[in-house]
Amino acid sequence: MMLMAVGILGAVGAGGATILYFIGQKFKVYEDPRIEPVQDALPGVNCGACGFPGCNSFAIACVEAEELEGLNCPVGGAETMAKVA
Repeated sequence: MMLMAVGILGAVGAGGATILYFIGQKFKVYEDPRIEPVQDALPGVNCGACGFPGCNSFAIACVEAEELEGLNCPVGGAETMAKVA
């Protein structure tokens, strides 16, 4: 009796995991691979001092911008902006 309960619970868990996997693949969000290195160069404090809600938004703006003029990370300073460039 207990073995049957374990088997049923295992099957339900495996079925749920399979469903979640396929749903995750269907709604996968692709991100520009250039964003991650820029975000890694930033201090990561998400303070908003740059005018963006956080470091991820600032990194996206840096990647999408033609020039970095007007984009500045006050926390990281010139050294951080040199890494971003």
